[in-house]
Amino acid sequence: MNKTGVINKLKSKAYPLVSRYWIHAALVEGKLKNTDEVFRCLFVENNNLMTYMLPRMYGEASVVLRTWRIWTPLLKNVLNTYSRSVDMAIAVLPLGYRAEFEESATFKSQMLIRSFIDTSGGPEEVRKHLRDNKRRFYNKMDKNPTFSCRISKDLKDFDLFYNEMHVPHTQKRFEDLAYLDPYEQIQDWFLRGFLLLIEEGNMTVAGVLCTIDNDVLVFRRTGVLNGDEEYVKRGASSAQYYFTLKFALEHGIPRVDLMRSRPFFNDGVYNTKRKWGAEIYPDDVTRSWVFFFIPEYSRKVASLFEMNPLIVFKEDKMYGLVGWNNQNPPSAKDEKELIQKYFSPGLNGLILVQPHSENLTTFFPNETYR
Repeated sequence: MNKTGVINKLKSKAYPLVSRYWIHAALVEGKLKNTDEVFRCLFVENNNLMTYMLPRMYGEASVVLRTWRIWTPLLKNVLNTYSRSVDMAIAVLPLGYRAEFEESATFKSQMLIRSFIDTSGGPEEVRKHLRDNKRRFYNKMDKNPTFSCRISKDLKDFDLFYNEMHVPHTQKRFEDLAYLDPYEQIQDWFLRGFLLLIEEGNMTVAGVLCTIDNDVLVFRRTGVLNGDEEYVKRGASSAQYYFTLKFALEHGIPRVDLMRSRPFFNDGVYNTKRKWGAEIYPDDVTRSWVFFFIPEYSRKVASLFEMNPLIVFKEDKMYGLVGWNNQNPPSAKDEKELIQKYFSPGLNGLILVQPHSENLTTFFPNETYR
């Protein structure tokens, strides 16, 4: 089992209690990816958000200037002290701190968001919401399938799935951020559910562990044989989604729960779910909020969110936050392109971060994009 992943999981479980009193801080500096601009960020968290974000923010190796622990009730004083010397501060805080920090924070987000696909409208309605190559794959599989699927409740198949698909696939895909659920936990789901095993010819190359909870098909865990990217390139991962949707449609299950993913638009897991037509929802089991404190909408800040657009909350509605590093405001054509690129069902609109702008631009999709 990945040691870093286990530590991150333990941190997550202990997080609300520990963060009530003490929280770690790290001051980081480096050149933003694809720019020559130096960006200084203060991370305040007892989680793994910094580990996730640093490779997305910085092109070259970033430098940790200082690390220390903060007495959480004094965090506001620390943020005020650093407000003029950082480009941004990010604080991951337990839910109980929402009232105290919501007004002073520029934005708030969540560590993870949830995704569902509505299958109640039938096959054509599902097909209508597929994007780009996912619709082509879906149509191709309907007409000339290159993969097949079998349903299994056999413990031998479960051992194959866990040991030779789920574990290597998760480790290769998420590396240091990987967390592997204990065998017993996943086996418990299996005993309550089943496997959709994806076959290419006579070989089982991928699988999906599913349960059905309250008329919802839950897409709990996936795996690809030996974590081999060659199977992914040939379509094994797409086949996982295809056969999951087909199972829901054929069995009259009105909703598929694709579980959680990071709230960044360029996150691979989130983006895949979006292309399969998922609608996003707040994470209703979260125990924390992610607060962003931005002293000034500088060109650097706009560049950061241009490279790393994400989902934020404003008055308890979800919006896409996107950087617009252009001296001219977006035209109607630009707005349409941004909506096509980033909008997902579940978002209320898009918010643009523009350099040196006091008022953020918010625009809303018409019904075509909802």
